[in-house]
Amino acid sequence: MRKVNKMKLLLLADSETERLEITEMLKNIDYIQLTGDSIDEAKTMESLERSAVDILLMGSGMNGSRYAFAEKVSHQFPHTSIIMVEAELLEETMHNALFAGAKDVLIKPIDPEKLMNAIYRIHQLQERAGVAKADTPQKKIRRSELGQVYTVFSTKGGVGKTFVSINFAASLAKNPEKRVVLVDLDLDFGNAALALNLYPKFTITDVIDDIRHMDSDLIESYLIPHESGIKVLPANLQPAMNDFINAEHVHVILEALRESFDYVVIDMPGRFVDTIMPALALADQLLVITTPELSSVRNIKVLLVTLKDLNFPQSKIRIVLNKEDIKGEIKKSDVETTLNKKVDAAIGLDYRRVLSSLNRGVPLVHEYPKNTLSKNFEKMCAKFSQEDLMKA
Repeated sequence: MRKVNKMKLLLLADSETERLEITEMLKNIDYIQLTGDSIDEAKTMESLERSAVDILLMGSGMNGSRYAFAEKVSHQFPHTSIIMVEAELLEETMHNALFAGAKDVLIKPIDPEKLMNAIYRIHQLQERAGVAKADTPQKKIRRSELGQVYTVFSTKGGVGKTFVSINFAASLAKNPEKRVVLVDLDLDFGNAALALNLYPKFTITDVIDDIRHMDSDLIESYLIPHESGIKVLPANLQPAMNDFINAEHVHVILEALRESFDYVVIDMPGRFVDTIMPALALADQLLVITTPELSSVRNIKVLLVTLKDLNFPQSKIRIVLNKEDIKGEIKKSDVETTLNKKVDAAIGLDYRRVLSSLNRGVPLVHEYPKNTLSKNFEKMCAKFSQEDLMKA
């Protein structure tokens, strides 16, 4: 293994046995500098504010607030990577850790080699991201200094997920001071490039060839510019080629993009798969798309329950009602009652113009800027981007 710079690690564990066990393992890793250990979240936060820390290693004991604390750290100190220890391998705990911002998860009993590999992987990720290892106190970084991630999701087909993704991204790009990228993560049926009349030279599968050297500069060479002002990272039109992509690849790609772009809009597949979990974990806002149809609303209700079971932050969920027909049988109020959640944005219905814009490969908000749907996209864009400014 090649020589690496020493990485500063802070240990948080309320079990003395676990602290001693991990400390002993770390002694055998010559490129690790243990800056301290703590049993208290408040003292850990003080340590993070006082000096730069590369890795926060969180033990398995802790109380029920450990995921909330991990999320707080990942937001306030995005250059500090988190490794979480879990008592057992469960799908729920793995998702909880990833949603909280953990870069890696170790299962007890901790394997020293796996701990070393996890730390080394984080070193590689931080090196690619160009993270400075300064000895000066680490400044709290506002979340807004990294690009905002809008993940567009629905487990119901035919709701217009790609249409919403494209036009939301194009609306954001109307601000000339903001850089916007659209990522097509629908690795089975992704057609964002076709909907924009793009015939890409590169797709997301090509990025994987350079994934070990990926950074915000390199990934730009794989993006396709569109006349609307957005850049696009398309899915491969041959689904079999996308089988080589895994969750770690997606995580590296999204981290590189949000370092370079103000807004990252992700068009998701219509189902939960491990590959797309980083897009959920990194989401600042999750745009859940539904339509005023009984099957669609019921489907989204199940999705919301699943997200809650996975401990996904409810405050990040935004319900978007597409194809709203004011003359239809199911009203916005009916959708809100069924979901027990307010509709955050409603798009409207105009089949003729929507079809025309898709056929021409031009976002509706550019093809028909005065259309009611375009105005609704602008309102949604202003509302959601303003919410992120308020959170920063």
